[in-house]
Amino acid sequence: MSAKGVRVRAVAVLILALAASAASADLLVDFTLRIPNEMAPAGGMVQMKVRTTEVTPISGGRPMFAFDAGMFSSVLGFGLFADGESAGAAIIDGNQVQLSTVSTATSAGDYPILTVSLPIRSDVNAGAKTQFTLDPRSVWNYASLGLISPSTIAPGTVSVGGTVAITDVVPGEGVWPAGTVVSVRGVGFSDKTSLRADADATKGVFVSPTEMRFMLLAPAEIRGMRIRASNPENQTTYYAYMRGITSKVSRRALLSMTEPIFGTAQRNVATLGPFGSLRSHQYAAIGLQNPNLSDVRVTLSLYDRHGSLDERSSFVLGARRRLALTVSELLDDDDVSAGSVVVVRAPLPIDAISLLCDEGSWSVAPSLPIEARQ
Repeated sequence: MSAKGVRVRAVAVLILALAASAASADLLVDFTLRIPNEMAPAGGMVQMKVRTTEVTPISGGRPMFAFDAGMFSSVLGFGLFADGESAGAAIIDGNQVQLSTVSTATSAGDYPILTVSLPIRSDVNAGAKTQFTLDPRSVWNYASLGLISPSTIAPGTVSVGGTVAITDVVPGEGVWPAGTVVSVRGVGFSDKTSLRADADATKGVFVSPTEMRFMLLAPAEIRGMRIRASNPENQTTYYAYMRGITSKVSRRALLSMTEPIFGTAQRNVATLGPFGSLRSHQYAAIGLQNPNLSDVRVTLSLYDRHGSLDERSSFVLGARRRLALTVSELLDDDDVSAGSVVVVRAPLPIDAISLLCDEGSWSVAPSLPIEARQ
């Protein structure tokens, strides 16, 4: 069996075991997910939105899915939205995606619990359709019941058509003051396009076929902001999130296939850990993202369980850049020991999460900073 086959089998065994352990809980809860239909032109993008049918006490989970490679060229990004802070990791292996998410919240409120951005191939014919859904073996942390599978997953249909699509929002997260100009990127914009944001803001102004802008009239959090663009042919809804540009790829196979997902509050200081004892096939990693419009110098300090400084390093993380690297890659080959922590400092607030990578089970478990759990 190939290495990839071994990994896929390991992931399947893990998910099946989790689903089996939650079988009794499934009988107690009618937990339903639905994914609304979406439309966008060829060369555009759809943002698939995974929603619960009612307010549901979810605080993370392990969803997985496969996307139609004949319709979509890749996965462009993921959004996590909740009343608290969230973190996630997505292992992308071809058109197969395995996620792990955690959250301090017990409800997504009015937001989707997950969004997946999928660019439509430019060579797809108008009128083409496909479905997007989650694997029924996906499991979620449901209140005090632990990991359970949804009883129903209503898939969404993606249609190729219309003229307008939103592909990105800049800035994509953070509380920004009145007067901030928000850039909405996409395709099919014109002077007839209607653009509205769920914020105290001006109406959208046409800049080019690939950009519109609006200005905040009062301070607002951008992440999770609902933005609608409408043309006579179709309309689209987009929930803003920060889609960082990867600045460096890890040398480790599993981590190189992993995209960190940030739903955290931005901080000048974030404490990651304390880390546990690692087995030979496990290693600790750190995900960082700079949502600012300027570069920042990030300093990482590794402290042992007694609070003594073991190692320190610093580097510049570019504006709107992100990375996910092992602790040893970031700290001159030094690594974590049981009880150690890594303190991340930056002059401007940034996103920071930790990741436990396990190449035995081919899984990545995210963790929020200590500050988010207090």
